[in-house]
Amino acid sequence: MTVMDTARVEAARKVFFEQRSLPVDQVNHAILRSWMRCADMGLDARRAPPAEAPSASDIRHLHERHEALRRISRPELDALYSEARDLSGIVILTNAKGEILDAVGDATFAGKAAEVALRPGVLWSEDGTGTNAIGTAIAERRSVAVNGAEHYFQAHGVLSCAATPIIDPRGAVLGVLDISTPASPQGSHMLGLMRLAAEQIEHRLFRDGFEDCRTLRFHSDASLLGAAREGILVLRDDVVVGANRRGLSLIGRNWDDLDQVRLSDLFDGAPNGTGRLRGHDGRDYFSRCDDNGRGTLVTANRLEDVETAAIRRALEAHGGNVSAAARALGIHRSTIYRKAGL
Repeated sequence: MTVMDTARVEAARKVFFEQRSLPVDQVNHAILRSWMRCADMGLDARRAPPAEAPSASDIRHLHERHEALRRISRPELDALYSEARDLSGIVILTNAKGEILDAVGDATFAGKAAEVALRPGVLWSEDGTGTNAIGTAIAERRSVAVNGAEHYFQAHGVLSCAATPIIDPRGAVLGVLDISTPASPQGSHMLGLMRLAAEQIEHRLFRDGFEDCRTLRFHSDASLLGAAREGILVLRDDVVVGANRRGLSLIGRNWDDLDQVRLSDLFDGAPNGTGRLRGHDGRDYFSRCDDNGRGTLVTANRLEDVETAAIRRALEAHGGNVSAAARALGIHRSTIYRKAGL
């Protein structure tokens, strides 16, 4: 943060924590809402935040429960590894509760981050860790940057963090992708990186199509069809039952409209194969409609089933050889035995 930003946030903290007033013009409203939630929960910003050290067994079980999310997010963690090192920070993946699953990046900073419990197995929800990018992104259901003294607990003022939730096709939070660095003014830049990475992960959820559904992919720019920035709607009997954030944004709808809005409420005519669509608002879109209906709807409740199916396919492809299937999937043989019921 710049000297001016730091002074502004410190002034806002004095207004909020000492004068018991609301600094509405001195701090981002998402941060202020988080401070208010934390205060309502009785958290004391001056005390050291609670942080139980998870055991190796706890972390192993946490990883086993969320193997599917870790696997589908691995390409982004790998891609952001160098960026995190260059920023002297770490990239973090959490589950929907805010429990850290993975943290990769600068080894020196990782050691310092561990001192404030920014390590696998620790819960970073607002109720336990105050205002922070991970917990606040979950609470707000949107991308959030929290820089230095914007954190609720004073001990976290050494951090700058930017996080975005990973949202499934039904609108449920699957997890959070976060980058944390030493306190700096780079939050907005880091937030853009997290958004792009989360879009890639969310786009991968639509890769296999959905049972008894059609998948409509559309955008005003033909070159973006097939890319992470395309809009996607999942249709069952022409009712929108799933979507990505980009798709909802393009049609001016939100998650509450799932299972309510029909395709005829949105476009003139019906999509078929590759072609064009005109929205009721007069905008034209390039589109592609997949009618294969294979796979299952990938939601927070279905990821474990998808993982089991992937394990069974790998076993089939390798003639039942558990060791070969484990190597192909990048998991331990014991996981295959447990998940596939062998």
